[in-house]
Amino acid sequence: MDPELQEFRSGKKSLELICYVAGAGAFGVFLRWMQLQLGFNELGLAEKSVFHIFLILFVVAAGVVFFRFVRSFEKSRLYLSDSFSEAFSNPGRFYRIARIAAGLLVCAGAVLLFMQSDEDAHSNDYLVLAVCGFLSGLAFPIWLSRADRESETAPWLLCVLSFIPMFFLAAWMVVCYKLNTINSVIWSYGPELVAIGFTMFAFFRLGGWAFGRPRWQLCLFCCMFSAPLCILNLADKRYLGLQVIFLGLAAELILCCWIMVANLQKGEAPPKKKANTGGFESL
Repeated sequence: MDPELQEFRSGKKSLELICYVAGAGAFGVFLRWMQLQLGFNELGLAEKSVFHIFLILFVVAAGVVFFRFVRSFEKSRLYLSDSFSEAFSNPGRFYRIARIAAGLLVCAGAVLLFMQSDEDAHSNDYLVLAVCGFLSGLAFPIWLSRADRESETAPWLLCVLSFIPMFFLAAWMVVCYKLNTINSVIWSYGPELVAIGFTMFAFFRLGGWAFGRPRWQLCLFCCMFSAPLCILNLADKRYLGLQVIFLGLAAELILCCWIMVANLQKGEAPPKKKANTGGFESL
């Protein structure tokens, strides 16, 4: 086997990439915490602060770095298969534990959110998020486990499992915007909306394999970029359940990054074939 490809198969490249992603998330938490401490007054209004600029520069820099990672894979003539079972193959106990743990983390956050928001004025909105979040946490490990099935996975089932996280994040975005309609301080909720939006697009691209439109470069970039944004938001004050969900989503995205990098193949990518997805050809 090619020595470079062997390094990917052994998990060394995946570990290196995950360290960059986790490191970016940790630094993002620090910048967001400093912004909250020094960029707002006692009334919670945003003031002029260099940390507003630092946070924007950090997000842009992270995007550039992760984009260069993906480009370096392309330049090395590496590619990810259009087959879901090949692109996301994750056999073994380690992957089984990791995918279940990440999904259960989201489920635990959803249950905690339901318990904490029972007496909230917007309890109905949080109830919708809790239910959708719980279903999303259940769907992720099932979706990922389908890649290791010996028989061909039913396209309709993959489509449903892929759609659930997207629906949950879309609902979260609507609820976040609704709860902040009278909030003039965009910096207080803007990072949350940005993280939710990019994470939704990351799961949208992950669903590309189910809907017959895989684009591994964009998918890998979105997963790498969205995970630090989710971690960054842990510096904010919100229901602990939502914090746990953010952490669980970051764990799911990081696991997907690990799997995709470990399953990269060497050589020229074969010509794309139009997949039979039972009527879901377009994404």
